[in-house]
Amino acid sequence: MNFPLTNNHCMAAELHWIYPHLERIDLLLQRYYYQKGNWYDSLPESFLLTEDEIEQRLIKPLGMPHWLKKYDIIDHGEIENKAITGTLSLLIERFELTEFERDILLLGLLPHFDSRYHALFAFLHGNSKKQWPSFALAIELFSQRQSDWQLLQNSFLPQTPLINHHLLQLNNDEDPIWLQTQFLTHSSVWHFLSGQRVILPPLIACAYWHSSVSQTWYPQTLYHSLKKILLNEIDEVRPLVILKGKQDSAQELAVSNIMALHDISTLILDLAHLPDEENINTKPDLLTDVIREARLHDACLLIRNFSLLAGEKKIYQSELSTLLNQPKLRVVCLVEPGDSFVWIQHLPMVQIEMPIATPAEKKAILTENLPNNADREINLTQLCQRFSFTPETLPLIIKEACQYQILRQPEDQLKEIDLRKALNFRAQQNFGKLAQRITPRRSFNDLVISEGLTQQLKEIIAAINYRNQILNAGFQEKIGYGTGISALFYGESGTGKTMAAEVIAGHLGVDLIKVDLSTVVNKYIGETEKNISRIFDLAEADSGVLFFDEADALFGKRSETKDSQDRHANIEVSYLLQRLENYPGLVILATNNRSHLDSAFNRRFTFITHFTYPDEILRKQMWQAIWPKQLHLSDELNFDHLSKQTDLTGANIRNIALLSSILAENDNSEKIDNKHIERAIILELNKTGRLFF
Repeated sequence: MNFPLTNNHCMAAELHWIYPHLERIDLLLQRYYYQKGNWYDSLPESFLLTEDEIEQRLIKPLGMPHWLKKYDIIDHGEIENKAITGTLSLLIERFELTEFERDILLLGLLPHFDSRYHALFAFLHGNSKKQWPSFALAIELFSQRQSDWQLLQNSFLPQTPLINHHLLQLNNDEDPIWLQTQFLTHSSVWHFLSGQRVILPPLIACAYWHSSVSQTWYPQTLYHSLKKILLNEIDEVRPLVILKGKQDSAQELAVSNIMALHDISTLILDLAHLPDEENINTKPDLLTDVIREARLHDACLLIRNFSLLAGEKKIYQSELSTLLNQPKLRVVCLVEPGDSFVWIQHLPMVQIEMPIATPAEKKAILTENLPNNADREINLTQLCQRFSFTPETLPLIIKEACQYQILRQPEDQLKEIDLRKALNFRAQQNFGKLAQRITPRRSFNDLVISEGLTQQLKEIIAAINYRNQILNAGFQEKIGYGTGISALFYGESGTGKTMAAEVIAGHLGVDLIKVDLSTVVNKYIGETEKNISRIFDLAEADSGVLFFDEADALFGKRSETKDSQDRHANIEVSYLLQRLENYPGLVILATNNRSHLDSAFNRRFTFITHFTYPDEILRKQMWQAIWPKQLHLSDELNFDHLSKQTDLTGANIRNIALLSSILAENDNSEKIDNKHIERAIILELNKTGRLFF
């Protein structure tokens, strides 16, 4: 395989330091060839030196193998002037190799440089199929006397570095005798010595190197913790760091950036991609290979989906426990809240909470990533408080925002509306059947309510806008917990509770997440609590306003405990109260009857807002505001009379306006008049058994 030299000039230049070592091994091998006698005619003369030339070069080496000259890749003088150092020294140090083990690796490297060595090894073995060096050949080649053979054989035992860490690729198919086992220096070692970081099949299916990115963010508290545990120079086994955080908390990026500050690469192993128990024999030794890569490059090993060792990947737990018990190895294991804990035998383990980026940190990251054409009036503080994003996802979000800006107005600046669209899209979570996502379309202009109620809704919006600012001013330490903002909307059906929730969400620039209680409440013990937990977990990552309509179905009064059903129902309410108090966004609960709710909720709500039937003045405003401009109304219509005629809610008036428009169209009438509206009122009131006079 000549490609490392003939096809890559840069790699050859990087390998200058190893050429003197290869020259020494090549000369010893050629001398051994002549000592065997019965020369091999198939070997090109240019590949072999004469016996005299070999002895002369052993006395006065040229600093590179003789066959390298024909490639004319680098200046010979440059080789002599370079110090004979490099990654080989690091390899020897990191795996504590002896001189003999070093020479074994160099011998196994020769076929990587020139394929003609295959023919030479086949001749030395007297077998055309044995084209790699063997244990026996290596011992005979490098031993000074026969009495050393037994000692040198120990370097090929299973527990020694060469074999235990897969530094050699073995092949004993042609000869079952152990000493006749053939070997090559593993391709990963070859790439390491070449100055490359390469993950080869089949390891590529479950491991990868973290790619350097422009984002250099990391939490300072995490940096100080990892510095004390993983970045100290000790020869002992380091503790495993269990980094606990949510999936979208940019743990991989943070750890990799911290390691990069100290010129340490990060190798990621995803346990989810390891073969399952049925297919484990198809790809053996993957864990050994990944540990070898980490030690080769003195990298930090970051293990994703670590908790799977307690479940579907449990078959790997024992092997991994053994492999991780090595000096100087840096290991960070990622877990999520609620994951099953995994104990690694005989290793100290330290759990660290992944810090959540504060709004101030998020603002700094967002500011750094904004393009030059961004509008300076963008309210970055509110965007960072309202939307969930990480340094990993932000570059994509910015690109998407720029596309929204192009769609809106190609020559314009990047505006806040563009960023909101991109941030809102990326924050959306899949609630499945548990909730419905509503994109707000109505605003305060569409909401006809009293001035007092309007003021209360605006106060709710203010609480969301300034919550973090006030907490950061010292209230966070004073209060401790229970800093969530929640509102109870109560009042008769049709009085505008759902519409008000939509208007608030629209004013905040987010979606309304309307929970479907029919899919949340479950007769089986514990299932309702799981559904509540899932809703809040998803909502914390989502930017929307969480809205529970007809909440008394779920959050009713706790009862006296008489059986297990009562006990679990009470647990559900208590759990809900806990999540409500600590939810970082806005939660709105709506009910027709406040008295149906557990009294414990009263002091837990930040706001309690009463929606009443509209009075005559509001009803008149509703009658005037409900009609689209495209429709024509009869001059005979009297909104004062309609507002006094009967008690109607905003929902009633909306339905009546829609139905009367349909009736007018059915009559081929150009205008909507009294008879259409009166008929629509009768039909609307009949739905609830009310009469219209």
